[in-house]
Amino acid sequence: MAVEGKLTIKGITRPVTLTLSSFQTMPHPILKKDALGANASARIKRSEFNAGKYVPNVGDDVTLSIAVEALKQ
Repeated sequence: MAVEGKLTIKGITRPVTLTLSSFQTMPHPILKKDALGANASARIKRSEFNAGKYVPNVGDDVTLSIAVEALKQ
């Protein structure tokens, strides 16, 4: 599953696709509330966001890893 969106870094906005590697809903084992958990990742190039200082001596590719947990109120 993938989620399309826009990412802004240093005032530059580019489209990004987050790839979901995990998405689960279940009761939280401690709080006993409905919970949702997800893991997502995306690869970007630093140079596309004007953050490419020292490229190519420092890698341009960056992997963003995002973990989310939400509880129903």
